[in-house]
Amino acid sequence: MRMYAPSPRLAGRVVTLFVAENAAGEVPVLPVTGAVMGVQYRGRILAEQGPLSQAGVTGLQSRMRRFIHPESTGSILVRFTAQGAACLGVPAAQLIDRSVALEDLFGRARSAELCERLCEARNDLARALVIEQFLTSLPFANDALVARATDLLTRDAPLSVAKTAELLGVSERQLERRFRNRIGIGPKPFARLARFERAVAAAVALPASGARTAVNDPSTVPSLAAIAQRAGYYDQSHLARDVRQFAGVTPGQLFIQPR
Repeated sequence: MRMYAPSPRLAGRVVTLFVAENAAGEVPVLPVTGAVMGVQYRGRILAEQGPLSQAGVTGLQSRMRRFIHPESTGSILVRFTAQGAACLGVPAAQLIDRSVALEDLFGRARSAELCERLCEARNDLARALVIEQFLTSLPFANDALVARATDLLTRDAPLSVAKTAELLGVSERQLERRFRNRIGIGPKPFARLARFERAVAAAVALPASGARTAVNDPSTVPSLAAIAQRAGYYDQSHLARDVRQFAGVTPGQLFIQPR
């Protein structure tokens, strides 16, 4: 997977662009705090409900999803900020736990033109530029209050929802309404999802404990206590509850890292 920093013109709406090429097989995808747009320039991808459209967007997810690549595929993926998918012109709540075809949002002709341009692009950088041109053509206005709230709720020492609302000079009800309108979920479930995302990142960044997971198994698992502390959980059991909720497995199963 190759990552590209987005153009400054996409500030506030896009975190990063990825070009991913996958051999045939299953790819598990964990929930994250922003919607993801994907366009295949080679092959097609299957989800639980069947084949995905060649170009589409997947909103915030409440659980891990598994995608099947029946053949070698090439995709360009856009990781939106928490409110970045608002540029697609659809209420965020309508994207929750769904994958929606771009042709349903912009019409068949415009979606087909985007796919055609990506398929004709000669290299990854050219593909990234095609996506950037498409996104910058869409109107977008950042909700400054929601942006500030997401920063406070996702920093290394996040504030509570009540403290965030107080600091921003709004009621918790007002913050809830603005969040749901812009992101699709309320600030409390968003903060929980952000904490889980930090745990996943911490598991990658932290050194392994060195403990074998099974006899003759070369895999190791980072310290769960260290992951919980780094991500802002009260304890390991608190972390385990969220892992089971979002990933459907135990922390040991999720965080085992090949070394």
